[in-house]
Amino acid sequence: MDVFLVNPFFNGQAEIPPLGLAAVAAPLTAMGIGVGILDLDLAPSSPDGLSLLRKRIADGRPRILGVTALTNSFPAALDVFRTAKEADPDLFTVLGGIHGTVLHDEMLGRHETIDAVVRGEGEVTFPALARTVLQGGIIGTVDGISFRGPKGIIVTPDRTPEPDLDAFPLPGHHLLESGRYRTRSLSSSRGCPHRCTFCSIRSLYGGTVRLRSSGSLLEEIRLLIGQGAERIMFTDDNFTMDSRRVRELCGAMIGHGLNRGVEYYAQGRIDDLCRMPLMAGMLGGAGFRGLYIGAESGSQEILDSYRKGICPEDVLRGVSLCIEQDLTPVVNFILLGPLDTAETVMETIRLAKRLFENGAEIAYTEAVIPYPGTPLREELRRDGLLRETNGMAYFAPRRGLDPEGFFRLCDMARAMNRLVHARDPLYEARRVYYDLSFLESLLLRETPPAFAELCRTTPADNSSETAREILFLGKQVREAV
Repeated sequence: MDVFLVNPFFNGQAEIPPLGLAAVAAPLTAMGIGVGILDLDLAPSSPDGLSLLRKRIADGRPRILGVTALTNSFPAALDVFRTAKEADPDLFTVLGGIHGTVLHDEMLGRHETIDAVVRGEGEVTFPALARTVLQGGIIGTVDGISFRGPKGIIVTPDRTPEPDLDAFPLPGHHLLESGRYRTRSLSSSRGCPHRCTFCSIRSLYGGTVRLRSSGSLLEEIRLLIGQGAERIMFTDDNFTMDSRRVRELCGAMIGHGLNRGVEYYAQGRIDDLCRMPLMAGMLGGAGFRGLYIGAESGSQEILDSYRKGICPEDVLRGVSLCIEQDLTPVVNFILLGPLDTAETVMETIRLAKRLFENGAEIAYTEAVIPYPGTPLREELRRDGLLRETNGMAYFAPRRGLDPEGFFRLCDMARAMNRLVHARDPLYEARRVYYDLSFLESLLLRETPPAFAELCRTTPADNSSETAREILFLGKQVREAV
C-alpha cells in the first residue's frame, strides 16, 4: 500500500461511504499506485478506531496518508494525523476537503503533523502530489497544494477545475467496506448557483455548476447495484436545479429499468419544485423515495437574512407537491441563528409541525454553524460576533435568544419527550415533532401539559431512577419557565 486514505471518526453513525476518498482513489489505482481506504466513522468509538489505524499502518506500511475532513470532523482528523505520525514519523501526511481548502495556511501554521494541504478538488491534484512524493520529486511543482517549506508556508498556484466531470474515472467503490453502509452514494453534479449565507460551497466552486452526463451516471448506478446497493443517495449540492436534466436522467433510469429494486434519494430546493410542479412525480417514477429539502426557518425575516430566496408559502406548496406525487419530503430547519428571537423560533416550530401534520418528515439543527468560507462567518467576524472554542466556531446573538440558554431548553425538551412518549409505538417517526412541541411550550414560558401530568402522577417518595429523573427535570423546567 503506497497511499492510505482515511475518513476520520465523526459520530460512529456513518450511513454513506466517504465518496470523496473513493473518487481520489480511482485515478491512483489507474496509475498503478497501491491504495487503501479506512473509514473510522464505522468504528465503534474513537480509541478503537485509532488502534485499528495503527494496525493498518503497521501492516500496510504506506508512504502517504491522506485524510479528508469537514469542520465538524477536523478535531478527529487531528487525532488521525497525530496517531499516524507516532506510528511512522516518515509518513507524508496530506489534508483534503473543504475545511483544509479554506483554512490551508492556518492548518499548516498550527498543526505540524500536517505536511501538505490539497486545495479544492482532489482527483487531479492528489494523484499528482502522490506521484511526486513517491518518485522523490519537488512537490512545489504541483499546482493546487499548500505545504510547509524551509522558510514558511508555500502556496502553489490554484489548479483550474476540470470542466468535464465525465473525464474523471468512476470512484473506487470497490475499495470501500460497502456491506457496512445502509446507503451507497454518487454525485451527479458539483456546485450551486445560489448564495445562502451559511453555505460554504461557493468557496470551492464559485457560482459555477458542472454536470455529469446521463450515460456516466447510468454506468455508476449499474456498478453500485452490481455491488449489492439497495439504496443510493445522490450527494449533489442541489440535484433539482436543472429540471430538463432531471427529466432526462429520470427518463433514462426508467428506460433502462433502474427504477426497480433500488430506492434513490437526493437533496434539492423547494423553489425548484414550485417552478416545476411535475418534478416530484418524475423523481418518484424513477425510483426516488425521498428528497431532502432545506426550509431553514418559518420566519420570512430570517429567510431573507440567510439569502435563501424562498418564503414559508413556497415550503408549504413544495411539500404538498411532493406528498401528492408520492415523494417523501424530508424538510430540515435551523432553529437558531444570530437574528433569531423566541418569536421567530416559534414561527419555525409551527411551520415544521404543520408540514409534519401534512405528511412530511422533518429534521432540525439546533443552531446555524458559521463554517469557514461562508458569508455568515465573515459577517459575524466583521461585527465582532464570531466566537471559537476548541477550534469550533459559533456566534454571539445580535438580539434575542442566548445560545447557551436555548440549548438547555432543547435538552430539556428532548428529555421530556423521551420520558413522556418513549413507549409510543410510533415514537421514532414522531420524535422530532414531539421535541418541537415541548420546546414551543418552554419558549412560551409554560410547562408542557403532558409533562406536568407526568410529574403530578410520579410520587415524590418513588426511588426509581426514572422517577428521580422526572422529578429532577420537573424542577429544572419550573426554574426555566
